[in-house]
Amino acid sequence: MTRTTLFTDVQVFDGTGRDPFPAQVLVKGDRIAQIADSVSRDRRTEARVIDGGGGTLLPGLVDAHTHLGFGSTVEHRSPRRDEPLEEKALLVAHAGRVLLDHGITSAYSGGNRQPRTETAARKAFDEGWMPGPRLKAASWEGSAGMVEPGVYDFPGVDGRASDPESVARFVTEMAELGVDIVKLSLSGESAVVQGTSRIVQFTDEEVAAASATARKHGVWLTAHAHAAESVKMAVRHGIRAVYHCTFADEEALDLLEAARGRLFVAPTPGIIHANLHESGSEPEPGMEVEATAKAVREVVPELVRRGIRVVPGGDYGFAWNPVGRNLRDLELFVDWFGFTPAEALRAATQHGGQVMGMGDELGLIGPGFLADLVLVDGDPLADIRILQDRHRLTAIMKDGTLHKAPA
Repeated sequence: MTRTTLFTDVQVFDGTGRDPFPAQVLVKGDRIAQIADSVSRDRRTEARVIDGGGGTLLPGLVDAHTHLGFGSTVEHRSPRRDEPLEEKALLVAHAGRVLLDHGITSAYSGGNRQPRTETAARKAFDEGWMPGPRLKAASWEGSAGMVEPGVYDFPGVDGRASDPESVARFVTEMAELGVDIVKLSLSGESAVVQGTSRIVQFTDEEVAAASATARKHGVWLTAHAHAAESVKMAVRHGIRAVYHCTFADEEALDLLEAARGRLFVAPTPGIIHANLHESGSEPEPGMEVEATAKAVREVVPELVRRGIRVVPGGDYGFAWNPVGRNLRDLELFVDWFGFTPAEALRAATQHGGQVMGMGDELGLIGPGFLADLVLVDGDPLADIRILQDRHRLTAIMKDGTLHKAPA
C-alpha cells in the first residue's frame, strides 16, 4: 500500500518567497499529492495525520557547499582530514545523517579527497537504507598541476607551462569514478596558504579543456574562485557553480549577470564567520580573513541586485565549522547581505532545488513535487535563527518518508 501522510494545521512556506498560508498538505508515496484548505475525507483515508500545531511547513532545505568528508560535525570533531578510506566512508555516512537531522534534505558537495566514499554514500542515501540527504557527489579539488588530493601550495601559473592534457585527464578520471561534480580551485586560498586567494591557479586553456571534457562526460564543474580573474574564467567557460566570488570586480559582475540563467554563486559566509570568531589558531592570523569578510559583504548584495542566484552553503565540515551548523548561513544571509528571511529561505529551497538540477520537482511545496518537507515549531520568517535549533524541527521528511516524526 502506498504510504500516505497528511499535515494539518500548518502555515505553508512554499519556497517561492511569498507569505506563508494556512493549508493541509497531503503526501502520497514520495510526492506531494494535494495542498488545500481541507483535504477531503476520501483522500485522507488511512493517512498518517500530523497535526502541525500552527507551525511552519517548509520544503526540505538545500546546502550548496558542504564537505561530508572533512569529518567534523556538531557531534564528532575530526581535525585530521586524512583518515583511511574505510574510516572516511563512515565519517561521510555520519555527516550525511547529521545533515538530515538538521533539516538539510539535499546537499551539493563541495569536494572530497576520497570521492568514492561520496558516490557510495549517495547510493545508500538514495536507496534509503542509510539516512542522509539526496547528494550530488564531488571530486577532490583539482589544483594547479593536478597533484595528489590534499596537497595545495597554490603556486599560480607563472613559471609553469600550461597543461590542458592533465586537466582533461583529471576530469575524465573523476567522471569515471561516478561523481556528479568536478571541482577546480581556480584561485588559491589564503586560509590555507597565506596571500594566495587573489592568485589564479589555472590557465585559460586548461579551464577550456576542463569544460569540454566535463561536457563530454556529462558532469558539472564547480569553481573555487576568490580572485576576480578566476571568477571571469569560470563564467567564460560555462562553470555552473562558483564558490566565494570574494574579490569580483565590475567586469566579473557583468559576466555573472549575463550568465545568471545558467549559474549559481555560493559565497560561503559560514566559514568566514567561523574563521573570524571560532577558529582559534586555525587558520593562522593574517590570512586575509578580515579582508574576505569585508569584500563578501559588499559583493553579495550586488550579485542579488543583478539577479544572480545566490545559494547558501558555508563550507561546513571543518573542525571549527562543523556539519550541523549549516543553517547559520541563513542568519548570515539576513544579517550580512540584507536578505529578508523569506528571501533567505527561497535561496535554500527553490534555488536549492535548481542548483541540484531538479528545479521542476524539488525545492517547492506544490502538487507533484518530491515530498521533502520540514515542519518547524514556530515562524522562521519572524526569527530565522530558530532553524538552527534542531529541536524546533518537529518533523523531517525526505522522499515521502519521515526521518523524524513528532513525539
